[in-house]
Amino acid sequence: MLIRVLFAVLVVVSLVLGYAGLAEYLATSTQFAHRPVDLLYYDLQLFVINSGPVSNGGPYPWPLEISRFLTPAVTGYAVVEAARLLFATEIARLRARRRARHIIVCGSSVAARTLATHLEAQHPVVRVDSARSPATLVAAGLARADRLYALADETPANIATVLAASQVERRAHASLEVYAHVADPELGDALRDRGWKNELEVDFFSLDGVAAKQVLAAVEPDGERLVVIGLSAFGRALLLELARRAGRGIVDVIVADPDGEPVVAELRARHPFFAAACRVAVVPVYIPEPGVHLVFVCHDDEERALRDGLTAAATVDATRGTVIVRMAQLAGVGEMIVQHGHEDRLRFVGVLDMASVYLSERITDSLARAVHRRYLRDQRALGQDVADNPSLVDWDELPDTLRDANRASAGDIERKLAMVGCRMVPSLEEVPFAFEPEEVERLAVAEHERWTAERKADGWRLGARRDNARKLHPDLRPWQELGEAERQKDRNVVLALPEILADAGYRIVRRAPRVQRNR
Repeated sequence: MLIRVLFAVLVVVSLVLGYAGLAEYLATSTQFAHRPVDLLYYDLQLFVINSGPVSNGGPYPWPLEISRFLTPAVTGYAVVEAARLLFATEIARLRARRRARHIIVCGSSVAARTLATHLEAQHPVVRVDSARSPATLVAAGLARADRLYALADETPANIATVLAASQVERRAHASLEVYAHVADPELGDALRDRGWKNELEVDFFSLDGVAAKQVLAAVEPDGERLVVIGLSAFGRALLLELARRAGRGIVDVIVADPDGEPVVAELRARHPFFAAACRVAVVPVYIPEPGVHLVFVCHDDEERALRDGLTAAATVDATRGTVIVRMAQLAGVGEMIVQHGHEDRLRFVGVLDMASVYLSERITDSLARAVHRRYLRDQRALGQDVADNPSLVDWDELPDTLRDANRASAGDIERKLAMVGCRMVPSLEEVPFAFEPEEVERLAVAEHERWTAERKADGWRLGARRDNARKLHPDLRPWQELGEAERQKDRNVVLALPEILADAGYRIVRRAPRVQRNR
């Protein structure tokens, strides 16, 4: 802004000095006219170094002498600035081509802008409004990018972005994580299992599905009467996630939606695990009853969600009721209401912010939490508590060293699965999976070698008895030297992988054999 103001001042000064100098210089001239309009014309010609009165070499009055050098300089700066603005887009594209390990966010939606803003705090980000062609992604530097997010409002636009990405030649040995939003989770499952050119693997996800998973992981319903008001995409995702988390039990849910019957019937028909795990009572309007309630208000219309949330919070059991309201752009309004103490039973979840946080983290963070949850369950089942084992605390209370250990274990899951021709894919439904005995043994050896290398890198040494303070452990020896009980610990880690992945919302599938193509 300051440079532009200075430029404008120089233009005015050049004009004034030029006009004054020409008026003095041509006052007695018989060769050049010196009416005011003629002086202005000659003055403007100074900017293109083509003014007739100053072509004979002078001498000239000092104002004209200054102006005849200043005006071309101003013109030169204007040309350079115009060229810079004209080619700014192309320069940005050239820079993008040379970028490496950056993240590309495609789409002009609120979700795309929210995610890009969240990512820019820690990563180099290239934003693209629309990327339906490979050329657009090449210009954004996809060949060297780490991640690609397709977050347009329309599902076809995001699928088109994935198709375009599959046609871009990647740098050798460069991995690419692709995330594409689809409104229908079932469509995402179908697309995820397809083969893509250049072995591109894509995580098709639903923003509301991600938020539903995060919400239930945070609140962990246990004994409350569950109520879902409004069967929006978020409401349907909540029901499916509740069913998935039910295990072998039955979940009772009240659905308050005047049009809920056909939606629930469709969910039962399309998802057998939902029909088996959820017992749903559909009512047109929610009428609170005494008891412990956990109410989810799920309307897409945020004004309606806010109204129904406030109404529910005012009528549920004052001491044992919690109302969770889905918000997107009005999430901040909900926080303001809670912070000012108007309704302490209200909780507002911002699906865009929540999904952005989830998507911006690498997959290993969600898996690391699942690994730790499984560890807690196993140790507590053995009668251990925090007094016996200080690591038996929630994830947020874990020391950084133990979090990193869980992340290392989670980060190695994909490598181990690839060793036996498997991979993990996001899935709402827990699909049974079993490794072959020889696969269990092979992966158990790999897990022990990973664990041994990790412990040694952290300074642990072989000792007759475990001593956390001195970093001594009796299992820091080759697989061949382990006893059968110690080997079984590693086998148990492998056997638990399907359940750990299901807890994080994934399942294991075997890779299809590659088809040899004739050239």
